[in-house]
Amino acid sequence: MRIEQRKISLINWMMNLEDETLIGYIERIRNSSSSEIPQEIFMILEMSAAAKKDECIEHTDSRTILGRG
Repeated sequence: MRIEQRKISLINWMMNLEDETLIGYIERIRNSSSSEIPQEIFMILEMSAAAKKDECIEHTDSRTILGRG
């Protein structure tokens, strides 16, 4: 997936977020320098970028993603 497509995908995902805690965390990441961001976040982003679309599971909300649904 090209970077433009990845950005659009992230924007669409964020538009559907309803979890205030998760939104706050994303805002803190946005305002942090890359040295302050946990290495695990970068690992997850790399795994996501490498995933084949047909092997992914579509989630409908943040509670589903976090397993709280």
